[in-house]
Amino acid sequence: MYNMPLFNVRTTMAMIAVAILTIVLTSTISVAAAPAIEFTYVPPIGSFDNLQGKVTNVNPSEYKVAVYIYVSGWWTKPYFISPLQTINSDGNWTCDITTGRSDEFATKVKAYLLRNGDIPPSMSGGQIFPAELEAKAVASTEVSRRPDRIIDFSGRKWIVKYSAIPEGPGLNYFSDSDQSVFVDNQGQLHLKIIKAGDKWYSSEVILNESLGYGEYIFYLANRADQIDKNAVLGMFTWDTLAPSNNYREMDIELSKWGKDVNDNSQFVVRPWTHPGNIFRFNANFTGNYSVHSFNWSSVNISFKSLRGWNISSLNISDKINSWTYTGSDIPPPGKENARINLWLFDPNNVLGKPPSDGKEVEVIIKKFEFISLKGDINGNGKVTLVDAIYLAKHVGGFIGYETIYANGDINCDGKVTLVDAIYLAKHVGGFIGYEKIC
Repeated sequence: MYNMPLFNVRTTMAMIAVAILTIVLTSTISVAAAPAIEFTYVPPIGSFDNLQGKVTNVNPSEYKVAVYIYVSGWWTKPYFISPLQTINSDGNWTCDITTGRSDEFATKVKAYLLRNGDIPPSMSGGQIFPAELEAKAVASTEVSRRPDRIIDFSGRKWIVKYSAIPEGPGLNYFSDSDQSVFVDNQGQLHLKIIKAGDKWYSSEVILNESLGYGEYIFYLANRADQIDKNAVLGMFTWDTLAPSNNYREMDIELSKWGKDVNDNSQFVVRPWTHPGNIFRFNANFTGNYSVHSFNWSSVNISFKSLRGWNISSLNISDKINSWTYTGSDIPPPGKENARINLWLFDPNNVLGKPPSDGKEVEVIIKKFEFISLKGDINGNGKVTLVDAIYLAKHVGGFIGYETIYANGDINCDGKVTLVDAIYLAKHVGGFIGYEKIC
């Protein structure tokens, strides 16, 4: 029998003891908790109570709190000249968030925990907080005082816009009630301009996803060409966070813009003040059914309006009008959303003028459809060999290629495999027998 030398035994026992001691020590040493900020009382919409909150895991004397509210944009509270709140020794703090007109109707509230000496930027209606604020803050918290109403329409989720104060376009009040916006038993979307009390309310729905390049198609089920002269039907894209890209706005709008005699339709690429960015015409649907679309790519935006619901119709009697924009203001894809709204126009942009006949206005949308550019796997508005390579990397599970922006089943066999990438490469190369793609 082998006997371990005494030296080795002692060494082994010492190592075991050190290991046990290390485990004990590491299990009892706690990691310092991260700084945190929370709301302890958020006044309901319409209240003039103060906002209350608490910070933890910091020395209160070394920090301040910056508060912002959302009223059609973010605003500093309580004042531009005093944007920071002192924290009590117990970590509690308060802020008056109703120091301005309509502040009681703020739908969101956000607070940042900042170190002493850090000055928060002033916000006066902007949609995006400066990156420096997000970088300097050691903690933040946000709350929505009115959850969004979500509806299902055409197989997609849409947010129903709400505003208790006048805001664009128009300016208008926007209602999210089911009297203003609803989907009927046939799956059709109804948008209405209604009067509640002494106010007129407009309506808008916002697609809860970004689709990028492709064709946006809106099928109408009533005579929107005959809506009141003060009403506007808009079918468009909008990216609130992209002022540098003109908000990625492309519009199909039906309205007489407050005039008794006027063209009632227009295709628009923002900014509409640029020469060649707007195409106006008069539309006569002749019946309840019409279809309107714009096809957005990196090289042009093609608009068209047709009578009936056949978006592919070449019948001259179906054509209302069409226009292709090739100017310099074509936006790249981003976080744009498809939107549909029905609102009241005011030439002075103060408050939308009521319907001229004093009656409610209604538009019915049969469905919304989006068709991506076939083969545009990387979503850049073109179909090239790069898309075939992108699809091959997607199939291979490469990092950064998880998302594809068009149907990956290029050869229409019901599967997405490397065969599709090869098929797409041959399609781009003009090989015979590879002309059709799904």
